[in-house]
Amino acid sequence: MKTLPIVDGRYDEEEGINLEFKSCLKGIPTSVWDTYSSFSNTFGGRIILGIKDGSNEIEGVKKPSIRVQELWNTLNNPEVVNLNILGPDDIWTFEVGEKTLIVMDVPRADRYLRPIYHRKLETGTYKRNGEGDYVCKMPEIASMIRDQSDVSYDTTVLDDTSFDDIDLDTLHMFRNEMATVYPNHLWNKESDQLFAEMIGAIGRKGSDKPLTVAGLLMFGKEYMIYRFIPNFKLDYREYRSDIGDWIFRLVTGDGMWVGNLYNYFTKVMSRLMSDVNNPYDIGSNLKRIENTDVHKAIRESVLNAVIHTDYLGKDGITIVKRPKEIEISNSGLFRIPLEVAERGGESDPRNKVLAKMFSMIGYVERAGVGVNLIMRTWKNHFNTIPGIEVDTKKGLVRISLKFTKKSNEISDVSQSILDLIDNNPGISIVDMAARIGVSTSTISNHIKSLRIAGIIERVGGTRGRWKINL
Repeated sequence: MKTLPIVDGRYDEEEGINLEFKSCLKGIPTSVWDTYSSFSNTFGGRIILGIKDGSNEIEGVKKPSIRVQELWNTLNNPEVVNLNILGPDDIWTFEVGEKTLIVMDVPRADRYLRPIYHRKLETGTYKRNGEGDYVCKMPEIASMIRDQSDVSYDTTVLDDTSFDDIDLDTLHMFRNEMATVYPNHLWNKESDQLFAEMIGAIGRKGSDKPLTVAGLLMFGKEYMIYRFIPNFKLDYREYRSDIGDWIFRLVTGDGMWVGNLYNYFTKVMSRLMSDVNNPYDIGSNLKRIENTDVHKAIRESVLNAVIHTDYLGKDGITIVKRPKEIEISNSGLFRIPLEVAERGGESDPRNKVLAKMFSMIGYVERAGVGVNLIMRTWKNHFNTIPGIEVDTKKGLVRISLKFTKKSNEISDVSQSILDLIDNNPGISIVDMAARIGVSTSTISNHIKSLRIAGIIERVGGTRGRWKINL
């Protein structure tokens, strides 16, 4: 039996990234379809008709059976919404005394179906962020359309490129690494050009052999990368403390190093691993028996960014290292739901050829274990959950790995709530429950205790944020 958290005539949760209330006293509001679009294109969510926005007061819906039929009629009208992704049980009613609520449970649309839009693609495609529904701009829509394809963008062959556009020093670094990991591999004996073709760095177009996008990104000369990918950006910064300027920076576009992806990866990994405290020794190749779980989790975090980045997006990859935190962000949202990625076992890399290349030097060993490994490792070693923020408006995924310990006076669930709030003050109770793996009522009880203790407070009302007072 489906239930809702109703207390004293009010809904006992606040609106947020996965929850929206609509008054229905004057009929079904048009804004329902904006939210239907935004939930479909973002994380999914629940729309409840019959609740007053702002006060959470139960108003109810007049003639609910008629309104339910109107909802289904509209969902199946392509002139209003381009696609109905709801199943028969996704619209239901709930009785609160003599009043009736209508609930729409909107799933996250599969990437093959996005974008879901209201009336017109250009003006009716919405996404969800902490402030509510917003209209997507054309670059966001284009990104969703690119993600519909099963053909990985990095397989694209680029006219007017050739093997001469590869930086040979970078290619040789990669080959040496592969020969160390797989000394008996048959491809080790081939020429540089044939080797590049075998790993997917070179494609074919008639008699020509141009570079693929993966080959250009991984091994290309920087000026050629910019010619085809104008927004290409790789940035790494180190800070001595949480305040003050950076003390070291590696960024594309300054002409001070070979600004391709493999060079960036090797340089950044060396610096990230150099002073991570751990009781075990690290081998020079940062792999195999010498690897500890913490080092593997850091490496997986960087690899996730590399193989999932939308390189046609405007922000590329940015990695920031501070004494007690590593923050990694990349353009391109998750192609599978975050909770699925956290469970492990499923993977849908945006750049399949890049993923294959890294697997050939001993990384990306098992598809779909990356996020799950990171979550487990940080919980086991630091008693905290890594902060994973999905910024839908900027089209960014950001992960924060903090080297901190929890207070022994706070329960595991309460500490996890504090960790999530610390990384995303606007997070909803529903999202907390999904991330921690407990019920919403459990989250509500812990939040109540934290509020009574004065550890957290709500700032800004129903569309506000959480504040930690420690």
